[in-house]
Amino acid sequence: MITESQNVSTTGTCGVCAAKAIGINFGIPTCAPCKAFFRRNARRKELLGVSCCHDNGSYSIYDKNAVSCSNVRRCSSCRLRRCFSVGMKEELVRTDEENIRHRELVDSNRQRREIFRQKQQIRQSSHPQYMPTKSQLLDESDWLHISNIVSAYDTHCLQTYLDRRAITFNNKLSQPDDYFLLTYSTLLPMNITISLFSFFRALPAVRSLSHVNQTYLCRTNIRPLLFLNMFELNQLCFTEQWQERLDSSTWIAIFGPDLYERFVSVDQLSKRLLITDPVITRLWIVVLYFSSTLFCFYDSQSSLKIPTKKMPIRETQNAYVTLLWNYLVYRYGDLNAIRIYSNLVVVYLKMQRVGSEIGIRLRTRSELAVTNKILNQLLTLDEHECEK
Repeated sequence: MITESQNVSTTGTCGVCAAKAIGINFGIPTCAPCKAFFRRNARRKELLGVSCCHDNGSYSIYDKNAVSCSNVRRCSSCRLRRCFSVGMKEELVRTDEENIRHRELVDSNRQRREIFRQKQQIRQSSHPQYMPTKSQLLDESDWLHISNIVSAYDTHCLQTYLDRRAITFNNKLSQPDDYFLLTYSTLLPMNITISLFSFFRALPAVRSLSHVNQTYLCRTNIRPLLFLNMFELNQLCFTEQWQERLDSSTWIAIFGPDLYERFVSVDQLSKRLLITDPVITRLWIVVLYFSSTLFCFYDSQSSLKIPTKKMPIRETQNAYVTLLWNYLVYRYGDLNAIRIYSNLVVVYLKMQRVGSEIGIRLRTRSELAVTNKILNQLLTLDEHECEK
């Protein structure tokens, strides 16, 4: 059986008076006047008991096709009965309390939209108004700075390492093998440390810092960078097989077999993720050196003076970060710059974790006490050296 409410058209006419509908209201397509009428009178049950004062028997208010728009609106009682007859639902009309809650919700949503709009305006105003072109990323002074860093690394780090390694292997010929192996466990990390120390000492940005800041960076940040520096040196230096075996056996003696395995794993990861661009690696080493601290070990007996004014360190690091980023975007594009920078961070975090455990082993193993002491002595600066 099909009810009258199921026969109500949903194609654009009001189910009550056949005028143009504005949408579904209280379950039925209605015009705006019938919507307002039902909202005001749906709960006035006494109105249903009032007889139609205009009914002359010529039409039926329940026959939609027989009732014109003007006729059905002439009697409130007939109009309300017609509303219920076509299926309008009283329970969909909000009560006074529900109206209050609805108005509060509307006001709350309006305020939230306004707050969101204001935040969007602030966020947009904080963005750069234009994106620099490729030629604007690096100027002539930036290229000169990059060239100086690459040259300083080649001259002071790479060359120092090669010279010291040549002296070390020349001495091997005049020493018994057992004695050389014993001393090489100290000479190998010492050579890497001295070469990196020489590089940083050659940078004007380092020499411009105060004695306290220079000493602080030297003591806290060079040893955590030895792994990264060793990786870069290995990419640049030719090593014969017997030298590789000697280096491996030395690292196993220092690290222990388990830690050495993790060391090799991180080294292989570095070869997969890091690209062979000397500018990137060397700028990254400089960026990390100007960190607040990379050292994970707190020594209560240390006489190291903590800087009270670290702003020059932060400002220098920010400058090098900007230089590195602009170079990456210029050389490799936006998306590749993000990928390369992310890989730099990932690789160094892996290196730092392994390096931290190596540091613990150096400090706690009696057979490595000499190596640990010599490394600490190498990183001691006096005021005269800082002024050079």
